Amino acid sequence: MKDKIKNILSNKSLVMFIAGVLLCLLFLRQCNSIENLKQDVKLAQEDAGRQLNNFKAAQDSVTILRNDNGDQLAQIRSYEFDLSNLESSQSKLTKKYKKALALNDDLKEVNSLISANLEITDSLDVTTTTETIDTTTTKVTFASSEDFGDGNSRKLTGFSTFKYEFEKFKVLETKFELTQTLSLMAAIENVDGADRLKLSTSYPGLEIKDIENINLVNSRLNRKDQKKSRWLVGFGVGYGINLNNNQVISTGPSIGVGLYWSPKFLQF
Repeated sequence: MKDKIKNILSNKSLVMFIAGVLLCLLFLRQCNSIENLKQDVKLAQEDAGRQLNNFKAAQDSVTILRNDNGDQLAQIRSYEFDLSNLESSQSKLTKKYKKALALNDDLKEVNSLISANLEITDSLDVTTTTETIDTTTTKVTFASSEDFGDGNSRKLTGFSTFKYEFEKFKVLETKFELTQTLSLMAAIENVDGADRLKLSTSYPGLEIKDIENINLVNSRLNRKDQKKSRWLVGFGVGYGINLNNNQVISTGPSIGVGLYWSPKFLQF
């Protein structure tokens, strides 16, 4: 055994070849460790930035502005939730969206959750006409129609039938039909490194009380697959540095089939 070791050590070509292989393996291992460290640092920075953004979003409130047309424009900072690590408070917040929009439980393929609370205070100029049905009965018809433009409109129609008897007016029947069309325009814009939800409408009397946007990400999908040690069967053809049976290093073509063991730290 000692003689074999001495023979190997006395073969300078073999020793240089083994040393070169070991250096390559150590270099590959170091590169893999650096790559994993870079990935961990990047994910940690993203998580810290996400937590800071959500803190600022929780402190933010709806800002009401006016666009160039004088229409109402509301904006607010967006949340960003990591689906692979949802906190309990975040899970409660997303639950209402799942129920209202019939979303899947894990929110797969869902990019954003958006909601708006609106309030309409309206006043109408109504045109009335009367129709005498008989000596004691009168029908009053109501009508109002407005087109505010940009897909916003309102139409009211209705009537009431009155009867006068025993020196009193009695309402026999009343019906109203109100038809409204409301146009809302929304966008998510990145302003100074943070996403903001913007919502605008030109419908008069409509007040945007509250808006909310939650961007959904999954950091687990962004993480590279965890490498595992494994056995491999390989077939290779190439040209390079070879060590022949006489323990002599030479260059030339090579072909081979073999069973290999690949440690995870050498995978890249």
